[in-house]
Amino acid sequence: MLKSMSDRVIVLILALLLPLIVGTLNPNPAQADKAVKAISFDPASEMVNVATIYETTPTTQKEVVSEILKSSKSSTKKAPGFSTLSVLQSQDGTRAIALTQWQDLASFEAFLAQPVEEKEAKKEKEKDKEKIAIAPLRTVVFTVAKTQAPQGMVPSLRGKAALVQFDEFTVLEPDDLSTVLDSVTQGLPSITQLYPAPRSAVLLQSPESHDIALLANWGYSMEYDDPSLIPTVDLLPEEMASLTESDRHLYEVVKITAAKPEKEKD
Repeated sequence: MLKSMSDRVIVLILALLLPLIVGTLNPNPAQADKAVKAISFDPASEMVNVATIYETTPTTQKEVVSEILKSSKSSTKKAPGFSTLSVLQSQDGTRAIALTQWQDLASFEAFLAQPVEEKEAKKEKEKDKEKIAIAPLRTVVFTVAKTQAPQGMVPSLRGKAALVQFDEFTVLEPDDLSTVLDSVTQGLPSITQLYPAPRSAVLLQSPESHDIALLANWGYSMEYDDPSLIPTVDLLPEEMASLTESDRHLYEVVKITAAKPEKEKD
């Protein structure tokens, strides 16, 4: 009698655990889609990072971010070569960034060259009549030039609410580009001397223009009572400030989305 009861308990436990084990080994698409997304910056990768920067106000920022998310969901998620999208909003309310990653520059250029269907464009125009018009200040293509992170770690942004300092430097004279880039590169290891220090930093360089960008990961917004007290990473010596135009803001990640996985063929 006891043995029979014991066997029944074992069978019941196995029956309860089996779906959990199977679900862990073979997550369904819905579960996979809810997994924490990340955008990584590996200098050994051929990925290109495209920063589309929007000017906002504290009043319009929320709506601009919403429009970025809506438009990117329909336009980029299924595009060949698209990898990841991270949408960031500045703490001061004056900027928003759509940061996309592509397998290579050719993939991004092919995406830009796609024709817009006239009928769809008309429909969108009708829908958006009463919405604010958003157009980016600029779009810059970057590749990873150098990273600063603990050994064995690839700099990444994981999930929403990550805090990111994003500095963009536009070198005014082409002849000064190498000088500015060398100076910022040499100063990158010094970020470890800050307290608190960013978890990682990424130096980005544009292959198409005279733009350089610094992306410093400061962890998550809930870790700070007052994010305005976070130290500023400033790698450009004062004597070189006149060689560039810079745009520096502290951002919070609103959302990270990844490319829609291809369906397995039977």
